[in-house]
Amino acid sequence: MNNTKRLVQRLLVGGIAAATVATGLIVGVAGPASADPVGDLVGVGSDTTQDVMNGVADSIGLGLIGSWDAIDPNSKAQHLAISPKRGCSLNRPNGSGQGVTALRQSGNVAAAIAAPFADETDLPEAGCVDFARSSGDPGTSQSNTGRWAYVPFALDAVGVASQHFGDATATNYNQLGYDPSNAATGTGTLQKLYRDGQPVVLGGVTYDPQCNAAPCTGGATPIHLYIPQNGSGTRSFWLSKMGIGTVPAWLHDHAWTGTDYNGALVEEHDGTVLQGDANGIAPFSIAQWVSQRNGHGDRRHGAHLHSLVNVGVTPNVTVNPLSGAFPTAETGNLNASFIIRREVYNVVEWKKVNVGNAAFDAKLYSVFGPGQGLCGKSAVILSYGFALLNSAPLGHTCGAIVDGLRAFGTD
Repeated sequence: MNNTKRLVQRLLVGGIAAATVATGLIVGVAGPASADPVGDLVGVGSDTTQDVMNGVADSIGLGLIGSWDAIDPNSKAQHLAISPKRGCSLNRPNGSGQGVTALRQSGNVAAAIAAPFADETDLPEAGCVDFARSSGDPGTSQSNTGRWAYVPFALDAVGVASQHFGDATATNYNQLGYDPSNAATGTGTLQKLYRDGQPVVLGGVTYDPQCNAAPCTGGATPIHLYIPQNGSGTRSFWLSKMGIGTVPAWLHDHAWTGTDYNGALVEEHDGTVLQGDANGIAPFSIAQWVSQRNGHGDRRHGAHLHSLVNVGVTPNVTVNPLSGAFPTAETGNLNASFIIRREVYNVVEWKKVNVGNAAFDAKLYSVFGPGQGLCGKSAVILSYGFALLNSAPLGHTCGAIVDGLRAFGTD
């Protein structure tokens, strides 16, 4: 073992122990109650990974991690003020984008660069936020010299959900096609609906995304296309996979009321909007669906997953979201070979997890670094519905700290 590695190990053990003794941190309780915890390392952001990070925090213990849900766990209100550390307050970020914004603001990035999100009237003080949960990668903000590192820890996939299961509509929705090789011009029926707003025929039924209520032209059936709230990483991810830049008029982030789309805000991986709309479909994290089925903060409200047909191969192949007896029964776990997949991340300051850097933070590294605390919690990650990154199915293993996943070079 070289001297650098010995030094890192001593720092990790000593740093955790010292932090625990000095601050009297407590261990959060299991499940949703740990959404508003006491913890030395504060995280905010993604709805997709909030539950698994709560579980990881409980499993690691020592009061080390305080991972705060995207919306208030009791009132379900968004953007209420929180105080995750002494002398620190901020509006609760809702989703990956807002979480990353709060992290950057906490790092003293100027408001002109890290602009406040909607309803953000209370910006975090310096050092308030230590990591941001993100279900999306750096995207167009990627920079090999960026200040912030997106550190992957698990594999997710995103499918389509509705309130239908075992009926004719479910059978039709299970025939939705997707071309994974070409989001922008692919001919899949899912892409035609979301990207182009065109009617499609499934099982002999014509579904029209621009008809809100019957009667529709030519006897078509209305289909309401939902996307999650603004600032959601899943929203950005889904739009990119559908080849969409500017959100078109036929996509909605508020619920259909029967006369307009001025209903409740569509929260990601929450089936409330589908429960009240027999014509609605929405993207849904398969890992989140499995996690909620496993009893972790169930908010599916009767949302059911659907298969997708891979039209980018010949002959076309139907790919199920779950590994079990789907569609006969919704058993099994995330199908790690599903068509639309993604890594999920925690975003931290690069220099703090770069061994040898003068600003290296042993506690932060001990949670997020390769082979460290989070990456050692395979059973927890699987329990919360995600698949592991042991074999780098999308290019990275758990805890990878690489220049290709750095962002915001102007910070």
